[in-house]
Amino acid sequence: MAAKVKAGSLAGEVFRRHGVKYVFGIPGGHIYPMMEGCADRGIEFIGTRHEMTAAFAAEGWALTTGQIGVCTGTAGPGVTNLITGMANASSGGYPVLYFGGRARVTEFDRNELQDFAQLPLVSEVCKYSRAVADPTRLPEYVSQAIAQATLGRPGPVYIEMPRDLMEQPIDGAPMPSQRLGDAAPQANPAAISTAVAMLRRAKRPIAIIGAGAWWSQAQTELTEFIEQTGMPFFTRNAARGIIPDDHPLYMGVGYNHPVMINALQQADLVLVIGTRPGFTLSRSAFPAGLPIIRIDIDGAEITNQLDVTLPIVGDVAQVMRQLVDAPVGDLGLSGWASAIKGVCHQVGQAFAPALTSDQFPIHPARLMAEIAGRIDPDTIVVMDGGDAAIWGASFLPASGPGQMLGISSNSFGPLGVGMGYSMAAALAHPGKKIIHLTGDGAFGYGAMEYDTCMRYGLNVTTIILNDSMWGMIKRSEAKHSTGDTFVGVDLRETHYERVVEALGGLGVFVDRPEDIGKAIDEALSCGRPSCVNVMTDPDIGPPA
Repeated sequence: MAAKVKAGSLAGEVFRRHGVKYVFGIPGGHIYPMMEGCADRGIEFIGTRHEMTAAFAAEGWALTTGQIGVCTGTAGPGVTNLITGMANASSGGYPVLYFGGRARVTEFDRNELQDFAQLPLVSEVCKYSRAVADPTRLPEYVSQAIAQATLGRPGPVYIEMPRDLMEQPIDGAPMPSQRLGDAAPQANPAAISTAVAMLRRAKRPIAIIGAGAWWSQAQTELTEFIEQTGMPFFTRNAARGIIPDDHPLYMGVGYNHPVMINALQQADLVLVIGTRPGFTLSRSAFPAGLPIIRIDIDGAEITNQLDVTLPIVGDVAQVMRQLVDAPVGDLGLSGWASAIKGVCHQVGQAFAPALTSDQFPIHPARLMAEIAGRIDPDTIVVMDGGDAAIWGASFLPASGPGQMLGISSNSFGPLGVGMGYSMAAALAHPGKKIIHLTGDGAFGYGAMEYDTCMRYGLNVTTIILNDSMWGMIKRSEAKHSTGDTFVGVDLRETHYERVVEALGGLGVFVDRPEDIGKAIDEALSCGRPSCVNVMTDPDIGPPA
């Protein structure tokens, strides 16, 4: 007779069958059987120093691999510490599974340790959430959660299980199939025919490519489409780098950036591919009457905000394959692409002096230039913070798919994503350099995670844009404040690199522009976690 197993351990078997390699979290008694089950099946538990970082690490895994990320929190505060990550994953449409512990059934509503009605809270921000009441059904619920997280528009999902049910010995349970079925619907052929006709008539089309392209892993199809048609394109959010920035038809970031805004004003057709207007892509940027072809896997999303000429419902990779195979053909756009490149050059020239500035204090653009010069196809860039992230998104290149991650990946905007994203990227791509650009304020959210980096051998290099304040808030409030003082926005000129040194990493302090490059090179080559703390001019904010 086979030995009985703890019911909670069976979650590990479902994870294994779906290719999960890591679970991020902090150990807890309420979730320990699940943790043991994962370890027994070769799934490594990565113990962070805060559950919020665990949630961000699971997001980072999804953003850099395209696969589901998994994290966990013990009952009560462990689960509530995951909420910010859940909300961010909901806003961005990230496939993340959160596994929560719960007090024993016999302890419900009796003021026992960490008993809390968690499900109503998480249900507000999760695509799918369930509490397991029958231990033999745990595999069924976990399998369904993974399907819900990854099919259609991705999103966060949550499973919880009371401690006594987790620990209950059982003979086993049925294991659902790990095959998720056809997750890649094609577009209506009539819509493809109409799109081809519209594209062939266009003289000045552009494409704006967003996160839906990343989740459908459409890099091959998109590259073929862009190169077949000769269409200029912009990338945004999780699609940064899906076609690398050094491609000749790449025109810039698909945010509210002067190059893209100018291109939209001149265009006679725009393809909006797997992305939504909102905070960084204003609907007002689209001129009235501009023909729009919008491609999204969520038919309801296509009706959101934009006056769409042709809606195409389908998986981005499948739709782009249909367009390539139609084929659309070469649209003769070399002159149009050159015109946009001319605008790119003009904008670049405007910032050229700042990129080589020797001023003291250090100009933030000079720091960006030094970082950009060290980014190659084997570099992953993670951005955190407010102004630091804007500087990075504006000036740092995305060198490949899943190689530019950060707070700017969606509109929710939580500070503190950086260390979680960076650690996940290091685990997923052990041969690549990880550059984590952050502000001094945002650095405080995850500084202790350098202990995690040391324990798991994750060579993350953090570069702090240190202006000794909550810069985005101070600068924005200065524009309309009537007083001479500010509330709560000033920080100290702190040697954060010494925190990293105390935790076992390399720390370098920089306050002169001529020292930036050698400090970054030393950090990247030291073979351990590192931090370069760069003091920058507090009076210079990022470009609007």
